[in-house]
Amino acid sequence: MFEMKLPKIREDVDESLVVIWFVSAGDSVKKGDRLLEVQTEKEVTEIESERDGVIKEIKVKRGESAKVGEVLVLIGEDGKDKEPEEQKLVEAAAEQGKTGKKPAAKRKGQKPEEQEIVEKIEKPAEEKAQESVQETPRVAPGLRKLARELGVGLENVTGTGRNGKITEEDIRGAHAGAGEPKAAEKPPAKDETSATDEKTTKDEIPAKDEASETVEAAAAAEDSGAPGGMAEAEGGNGQGTAGVEPSENIIPLTGTRGVIARRMTQSLQQSAQLTEMAWADVTKLEAKKEKLGEGAGWTALFGKAVAHALQNHPALNAHISENGIKLKKTVDLGFAIDTENGLLVASVPRANEGTASELHQKLSELAEKARNGKLSKEESSGSSFTVTSLGGYSVQFFTPIINPPETAILGIGKIEDYLVMEGRKVRVRRRVPLSLTVDHRAIDGAPAAKFLDELIRLLEKPKRFLEKKEK
Repeated sequence: MFEMKLPKIREDVDESLVVIWFVSAGDSVKKGDRLLEVQTEKEVTEIESERDGVIKEIKVKRGESAKVGEVLVLIGEDGKDKEPEEQKLVEAAAEQGKTGKKPAAKRKGQKPEEQEIVEKIEKPAEEKAQESVQETPRVAPGLRKLARELGVGLENVTGTGRNGKITEEDIRGAHAGAGEPKAAEKPPAKDETSATDEKTTKDEIPAKDEASETVEAAAAAEDSGAPGGMAEAEGGNGQGTAGVEPSENIIPLTGTRGVIARRMTQSLQQSAQLTEMAWADVTKLEAKKEKLGEGAGWTALFGKAVAHALQNHPALNAHISENGIKLKKTVDLGFAIDTENGLLVASVPRANEGTASELHQKLSELAEKARNGKLSKEESSGSSFTVTSLGGYSVQFFTPIINPPETAILGIGKIEDYLVMEGRKVRVRRRVPLSLTVDHRAIDGAPAAKFLDELIRLLEKPKRFLEKKEK
């Protein structure tokens, strides 16, 4: 039996969230076939099979997290990976299925796992004998849940995967083609009903698959933390829940949220962070921005100024570890991007090169990729200094947390008007609040202040860092 484990996708990530499985137990796979899709803090990655064989057991279900090195799935060779006793039980159960005999009752002293093996083999024969029960395609639990959410009947979906397996694309395609779920069929008229008592009794007892679906739906609702999820699954229409307080909605610390939680906690616990704050006048910079039009936004202009200043302050453009402080040769700026799944950091190598307009275009492309989960490994790692902005909100100064293993991060607040005396007249000017957090292990307060002073001077006199054609 081959244990396929979660590989090390990237150096700074030790855990990933399983987004979806493309296979289920019993499926045959070949080396290189895609098995599942996992999500880290910064990207979504497909994991391929490392060998030929048959899926025996999926250890980490959809929506669960796994650490690097944890077993994701067991892959074996059909019929060659069973223990001797297990093989005997399988053969005995298969023989019963061929003869059409009813499943044997649980033997005295039989272990629960042995009975489960017998039931797994007997179940297909039992279901095949019940011609009145409509056959339901075998689909992974995650895909069954998706079909229920979209109102798609699996019996109406044609599988395009290996051996006719139904895929996520098939379900979504069926949903798009149907437009709306089909209306339920009307019950037969009274004069068409025969053996009323017998039929009513049968209708009141759900088929085995239907009962499983109900339990599975209830479990899914309960796991998702949906208020009243179990009550709705059991009651169907949610009636009878009056006076019952809804359960609390709990968001699990898994996937992107979990990675952010761990990394930010790690950052605060393993570094000595100090934040210095100051205002910078951006009246002249705003005038330059208006001349550039939509070619350069505030983030790109601030980024160009930061990249220019970092060239004279190498301790802030560095990585720190137990081995020491590694001064980076190039200015590779990271920009924090807010997405539905949490905060992501996109990296722009050599941000000090090129124009503000070029940086603006690059940031627009990265932001689009980040929000669609399409950032590559190169685009989401390797930054030497990070810029994060809350300028779109009513926030002035704050305490940004350093993105490990970097030594500093700059927070930008909301630009505002302020009044100054020029001669004997009061003038309205524009200013921006800056919050610089540094790791005191690598940078003392005075060197951090010197960097902040230089950055302020650059923002106040933008000709010093803008390209000639932008001036």
